[in-house]
Amino acid sequence: MKTFRLMAIFVSCITSFSVFAGSIDVSKQYARETIPGTTISSAYMNISNNQDTDIKLMSITSKVSTRIELHEHLMSDEMMQMQQVESIIVGAHGTRILQPHGYHVMIFNLQQPLVADSEFLMTLHFDNGVDKQIKVPVFGINKKSKKH
Repeated sequence: MKTFRLMAIFVSCITSFSVFAGSIDVSKQYARETIPGTTISSAYMNISNNQDTDIKLMSITSKVSTRIELHEHLMSDEMMQMQQVESIIVGAHGTRILQPHGYHVMIFNLQQPLVADSEFLMTLHFDNGVDKQIKVPVFGINKKSKKH
């Protein structure tokens, strides 16, 4: 009987986590190819929160770099400036668009250049314990973001 209860709890936890993890969707993700001579790039995406509560994107990790930061652009003294942020809030039943001149991802100290028409994996880490792995296509410097 004790084993049955433990099994029921275990199955319930797995099912709950799967439903919970599926309530965050990431779409339209892409990164820019590396400018020759640099080890920096940026990434963009749409993050949709299908839950009844706000969530926070806390960090992003990837094998392409040991230093990936969340950033935002803001206007200060009539100059556009970029600054690191600790997290990015995605409102309940809302979508946060990470885009040029807004919230975005900065990738520093790339292990090797990002090349157009390739892709790499990133893992997004949220404050609710959910980790979401995504494939990120790399677009050329002069290309506009593709709709996908």
